[in-house]
Amino acid sequence: MKSILRFSAAIILLLVIGNVSNAQNPDLPSPATNVVTLPAGSLVIAMDNTNQAISSRFNLKAYGLIVELLDKYKKLKWVIKSGKAKNAADFTVTAERLYPSKLLATSTAFKAGPFVISLSDTTGVGSIINAFNATTTSDVNVYRTTADVSVDVRYDMLGVKPRAAILNDGGKATIHTKYMTNASIPTYNYQIFNTAANLPSNCFTFASEPHNDPNNASEIAIVKDLVDSIRKFVTVDGGNFLAECHAILAYENSVNGKFQSTLGLDKPNSLTSSNFSYVNSDLPYAQYDGAYDPAAGGSVQSYTRLGGEAANNFYPIIVGNTAALDSVYGASVSKFKSGRGGLIFYLGNHDLDGTAETDINGQRMYLNAFLTPAIYPSCPDAAPTPVKLTSFTGTKIDNRQSQLFWSTSFEQDAQQFIIQRSADGVNFFEIGRVTAVGNSTVENNYTIKDFAPLPGRNFYRLAEEDISGRISFSSVIVLNFASSIPSVDIYPNPASQYVIIGFNNLPLKNTFNVYDMTGRKVISNFIVSGNTVKIDVTNYKAGTYLIKLITTEGKVVENKFVVIKY
Repeated sequence: MKSILRFSAAIILLLVIGNVSNAQNPDLPSPATNVVTLPAGSLVIAMDNTNQAISSRFNLKAYGLIVELLDKYKKLKWVIKSGKAKNAADFTVTAERLYPSKLLATSTAFKAGPFVISLSDTTGVGSIINAFNATTTSDVNVYRTTADVSVDVRYDMLGVKPRAAILNDGGKATIHTKYMTNASIPTYNYQIFNTAANLPSNCFTFASEPHNDPNNASEIAIVKDLVDSIRKFVTVDGGNFLAECHAILAYENSVNGKFQSTLGLDKPNSLTSSNFSYVNSDLPYAQYDGAYDPAAGGSVQSYTRLGGEAANNFYPIIVGNTAALDSVYGASVSKFKSGRGGLIFYLGNHDLDGTAETDINGQRMYLNAFLTPAIYPSCPDAAPTPVKLTSFTGTKIDNRQSQLFWSTSFEQDAQQFIIQRSADGVNFFEIGRVTAVGNSTVENNYTIKDFAPLPGRNFYRLAEEDISGRISFSSVIVLNFASSIPSVDIYPNPASQYVIIGFNNLPLKNTFNVYDMTGRKVISNFIVSGNTVKIDVTNYKAGTYLIKLITTEGKVVENKFVVIKY
């Protein structure tokens, strides 16, 4: 048990990022909290076995309804409580079941990553829910809160429209298409491909491979080409990818693989239904209620590293619970880039199409990976934006407020501008709305104030919404509100090439050191002569580094940054 605790602590320590101004990526362990008030009258799509049950098991159709709403540009939020244990509640509130039929309000615990729609965004949602339930064999339960409640929003799904490319080069694409069918995912949102070569140009956010077992040099060469394409799809284009069963070894052990390890993986298949642990249960891939069996079947059920080390911000979801098995996994994740996307998901076992709880939860892991936000590529057939934005600027007012200005030269069926702010340039949250002129071919000017900007950098962008609910985004602007508290600010974080270190409210001529997680100094007694320093990290190993600065007054200020390798 001590070995397991040391192992889990090492995984968590490896991935922690320093401070709030560079908030931890929501895809990685130790995610930052984002608590918001969900007002009474908001809708909740339950994602747990109690509130979303059909014939005593979880109703997978809930995923289909979520995707249907996203396709229609409805504003969903994915609630996952940071730090929660397996099967713990994400929030509890008095709520009534509203769809498919009404039940009286009662105190209800929602868990396993519920999706919510705030009261102000519920217009038109009911007709979509009713139409969806009318076409499925298992109605999806949707609840309405009767009291305000604080919820931890992991992802604002505004503008997210997941699309999957299911690869058939191993001849088993039907495994993953069945998961989609079981969940009533609209057919628009997935397509079978024999190659990964055209994924970005076809607007896919996610790709998956259920099986691949090359047997000769020619087949190995084909897999290498696929791996090269997937590497670009994930690391450059910002998509997400999942490999299941033997596809794990085919992709990981290819010449240009090594997505989660430095030396590749092996398949001991040594986990059983009783000797594993659920870990990182507050991350999106792990949002399911109840049990999962990492030995359900297939040629690769559990896997371990062929020596070497974990790579690319690796973390497990299913891992052995003894000292001998603490490096054997049934499900795991790695992340290649900062911001949305860039994730590689691995899932052991072969075909999880059954109705037993472990099969349902295996399908849920796949569907969770599919829903995890990625970068949405530009689509050649996309409709033109309803707004032509000519400028977007901002200014500080007395270092206590910010004012944003923007102008348009053309608007067609524009409805509103949703103003969003971020502390890290990655995770944006709404701070206000401005009604658009609507239809215009002349210049229109808009402005809004932010009365409570964050200490440090504030990233702002506009979400431009038309009358059909379609969203497009502006470029991002940054305003910096310095705090009076001495701090070391690091950007970008995580980084692959360089980090810029900003020294806030500190005297000049300070000295700092940089340490890796073994305590070894990688930079020693560097004297700062200005407010910023740029450090080249291209030769740093992947992992977490600590900056410790000692001021001329003897005070110590610390922060951390993470180096990732593409």
